Amino acid sequence: MTFHSFQYLLICLFSSSHCSSHHINIYQGPNNSSHLLMTICSDKEEELVFSGPHLLFEFKGGPSIPPYDYRGFLASVSFIKKMIPTVMTTETTPALTTELPYTARMESYGNNSHNGCGIQILANDSRTGHFNSRPLEHHRNCSIVFVGNPNDVVHLSVFNYKLKAPACQSYLELYDGPIGGNKPMKRICSPQTKHARDASGKFHSHETLMSSGNTFSILLHRLLGETYADVEHIDGAYAFHDEQKDGTLAPDTLCNTDYYGENSLSSGQITNPGNQQIYWNVEGRLVCAHRFIPALNQSITLKITSLKLSNEPGCQTECGDAGCRCNTDLVSLSHVDHLLFMHDNGAQISCLCGNFHEDWLPVSIRSWSPLRLVYSVAHYSWTAQGFNYKTDYSFNLDGACGHHVISNHSGSLHSTRIVGGGELNYYYHQMCSWTLDSNVDRQLTLELATSQNRPCTAWNFTLYEYSEGSSDHLGPIIHTFCPRDKHKVYNLAWRLNVVVIKLTAMTRTLPQYFIKWQSQVVRANTRISGQTSSILSSPSSSFSHAMPISRSPLKAIFLVFIVNLLSLHFVYR
Repeated sequence: MTFHSFQYLLICLFSSSHCSSHHINIYQGPNNSSHLLMTICSDKEEELVFSGPHLLFEFKGGPSIPPYDYRGFLASVSFIKKMIPTVMTTETTPALTTELPYTARMESYGNNSHNGCGIQILANDSRTGHFNSRPLEHHRNCSIVFVGNPNDVVHLSVFNYKLKAPACQSYLELYDGPIGGNKPMKRICSPQTKHARDASGKFHSHETLMSSGNTFSILLHRLLGETYADVEHIDGAYAFHDEQKDGTLAPDTLCNTDYYGENSLSSGQITNPGNQQIYWNVEGRLVCAHRFIPALNQSITLKITSLKLSNEPGCQTECGDAGCRCNTDLVSLSHVDHLLFMHDNGAQISCLCGNFHEDWLPVSIRSWSPLRLVYSVAHYSWTAQGFNYKTDYSFNLDGACGHHVISNHSGSLHSTRIVGGGELNYYYHQMCSWTLDSNVDRQLTLELATSQNRPCTAWNFTLYEYSEGSSDHLGPIIHTFCPRDKHKVYNLAWRLNVVVIKLTAMTRTLPQYFIKWQSQVVRANTRISGQTSSILSSPSSSFSHAMPISRSPLKAIFLVFIVNLLSLHFVYR
């Protein structure tokens, strides 16, 4: 039966952000080689009228590769017969030619003979998803261009590609930016094939790519395949990463990020990774490290507000004054799910695993040196994506710690009072240093004091000789001061001109301390001791922040100094 026209009431169940894999092609004719009237990609109800006698609807409702994400559409169809056969009309109902979101992102290069094609994927449409060149099988030269927002970088995971032509007659070119702007960062020549899985179904190692700016481009030059399964292609997943909000993504990694106190947002939140499509081909252990680097006048506070760990029997969390630790029995920590705080030098600061209860939250750490939050899942897969957590971060303006160089020959320092969070599991992590520098020979006297009665593991001072050969300038250890020492005076060796005082702390209670130093820079025969240092201690009851150094060797210095002045006075009279 021949019909004059068709009337459709169409409701699509997919949005414009999935047009590359969810759309309807309408052809004026019996097959997909007929004239293409339009491509529909919309989540709005539309009423369409087309002329007959033949129409072909070609519906594509999901990606051709896993993970599958199928959508659909609803439509009612009315067939309108030619009612007056004796009336010959030359007018037909025009096809709807309004440009839709999908066609707006499809650009033809050359003429309509399918010489080339392009797909543009915009961050404003979808922050993460799949890309696949197979739907463009009728085109020889195709480009896939990813365009992010100003603060975005483009992160890609390549799943599969197939280039079957001999001698590089087909190829892939990957551009950090627009096509033609620079040389491709990578070129893959035919014949070459990559599969996400091996013959047994196990995933191969994943390959990730990242742009330096907000644009990334793929150019595919291929032979024309005859079937959908045999066509040369590339597919994978993408994610747009906002570096101001989500940290600077580390190159050649899947999920490691750096947050710089000078450039990042002053506060924000991080959550567990693994739910973006770029993780689809990840199988096995997943480790993501978020590194926070405060500026010289800053500290960083990390506050875990939500944590849902599986109660694995191989690991128990134990929290005390020095933080929380993961106590494993007979297995390595890498074999259990855990959340780990680490210093930049690799030292573990605190760890949560196994039987950790949400009642113990929040757990907070405030640090004046770079801090890493490491998310570790022992056995990750797309179907078992690991545990969930939320952590708030904030960069605080204060100068309570840091690394300072002091050239004054005498002076004093005291701890800064800071208002903490008030929670039970709120910890202070400090690794501060003061380098007492001098460009002349001297004998240095140091006084250290505190009113606290804490173990040496909570916090301590260590005195080091200065070393040019090490990155942290720490040489041999001279002395270590613990809070229970209360008060000590150190007379250092003659010509030990430059020393480093380092404070190390991991405790619920912020260290309270007082440091005072003096230098003797007169002739060598006035020095107190020989080439070895001496230590003078005082009872804890005599502690005072304003306490002067009043031991008998210092009196001797003062008397010798007075005698020298008097002798000079009589000499020059």
